[in-house]
Parts: sequence; structure tokens; C-alpha cells
Amino acid sequence: MPRSPMSSEEEMAQSFSDSVSSESDSSRDEPPRLDQPTSARLDNSLRDTMLICVVIPDLQQSKSMRFSPDATVWVAKQQILCTLTQSLRDVLNYGLFQPAVDGRESGFLEEERPLRDYPLSTNKGVPTLEVKRH
Repeated sequence: MPRSPMSSEEEMAQSFSDSVSSESDSSRDEPPRLDQPTSARLDNSLRDTMLICVVIPDLQQSKSMRFSPDATVWVAKQQILCTLTQSLRDVLNYGLFQPAVDGRESGFLEEERPLRDYPLSTNKGVPTLEVKRH
């Protein structure tokens, strides 16, 4: 059956909901260990995430968010966009930008790659990524 045409924003929302459901499906594979206190289970789940300061210069906003290192840059970008309190014009023209730190060059992250592929500097606190227009 042919699919009805979707706008790019609808495609992004669908892709995000697919990724969220697949992440929740994978969490069902391993039931939580009941012999651990809730705080220990929470510590384990936080240990498997990356804390990143996300700066959106066009909206003059910043926020700290946790991401799975295995998540692609595309999924991380969708998570960020879903939390915005204001909308960005031409949102699909925005990408995650890593500013120059510790002698490394700045540049946009490739959306197909997982976040773990990008070394994020933590020697000055929480690593920072920007949501910028390409």
C-alpha cells in the first residue's frame, strides 16, 4: 500500500517515535535487578549515559541533557528538538556542532554516527554541543 506523503517535520517525529520505541523495547530484554536498591539501578543507568550541555544560540537557550553513547547524532538531535520551548525555522537545516576545544577543530557531527565516536572534552566540566544552522 503506498504511503501518503509526509512533511519533513512529520518524518522527523515518526523517526523519533520509532527510535524511542526501539530503545524501550531493548530495555525490556534485561529486566531490572530487584536485588539492587533503586538508587543503585539509577546509578547504573546514569553511568551508561553522557551528560552534555546543549546550547541553542538562535533561541538563546542552553540545557543539560543525557544521551546514550550508542545513540546516533540524528537521534540526539531529535531528542533536543523535542524539548525546545520555541520553534526553530527550517529545523532540518540545523545540526549538532562541536566547538573547538583542547586544540581540536570545530565542526558539525555526522548524523549517521553514534555519539561515542566523538571525543567530548570533559576537563572543563560538562562537554558542550551547539545546535546551529548548517
